[in-house]
Amino acid sequence: MRLRTVMIVWAMALAATACGNLGLGEADCSPPIRNISSANVLNVQAVPTAKYTPCLTELRLGWDSVDFFAESGRAGIEIEAGDASEPFLTATVTKSCEVGSARVVDSGYEDIERYEAVDFEPAHIGITIIPSGAEANSAARLLVEQLEGLDIDDRPVRPRLDDAINLSVTTRVDRALRRGDHVWIISELDAEEGTLELRSNNPAIAGRGIEPDAALDLIEEHVAQVHYRGHWYFIFEGGCITYRFDATGMLAETVADDAADALGFYPAFELHQIAEDNGFDIRGDS
Repeated sequence: MRLRTVMIVWAMALAATACGNLGLGEADCSPPIRNISSANVLNVQAVPTAKYTPCLTELRLGWDSVDFFAESGRAGIEIEAGDASEPFLTATVTKSCEVGSARVVDSGYEDIERYEAVDFEPAHIGITIIPSGAEANSAARLLVEQLEGLDIDDRPVRPRLDDAINLSVTTRVDRALRRGDHVWIISELDAEEGTLELRSNNPAIAGRGIEPDAALDLIEEHVAQVHYRGHWYFIFEGGCITYRFDATGMLAETVADDAADALGFYPAFELHQIAEDNGFDIRGDS
């Protein structure tokens, strides 16, 4: 399919008096009636079945390079930072996508389904301490106090006590691991001997009957670089928008919030209607 460049001229003519946030050639999230940019037209042409295409509401600090691309079957936005050779965030519309084992997340839209499959290592190091038994409660609380204000490799430790005795230890461990925390389980025997059981999403960070200092050393030795990697999928009528993340360092801490706030869904269906009302067809050649 060839994208019809004549539509860029049409878009520029209509956009000359329009109000937009970012600029004429960029995929601004403003409704078509306010801002018909060449980038939005090309995005809609690239995947003519899609109800929505990716767009920007604003630029964020650290987004040093923002590029727009459109070709037959896919279109979107690539965002880079500094001297990076690859984008740390990409939003791409396609006709469909495979979500695999991604989990369902509320999209906030009635007509959009959302799925996520991400791996997040935050700047802080989360440690959830789970006592198992009455005697273990005091030992667990003492450990939380000792961990407060501690750093591991210049990363603050964020301790959490989970003493929800109405839940099983297995349930509490699973909940902490889903948050990405390391887990210290304190049994009655551990409370007596000053030891713990260590569990983590990283198999290398695990052990039974180890002392707290040894557990901290094991975490420091194997803790991953701060990162946010993976995909968000948004599925709707005629298409799918995929956010691909590969952010490290400080970017990883804010990239999810930035993506949620600064990226959006351009109403391609409205642009189709406006084009038809003006005697144009922007669905592209088959």
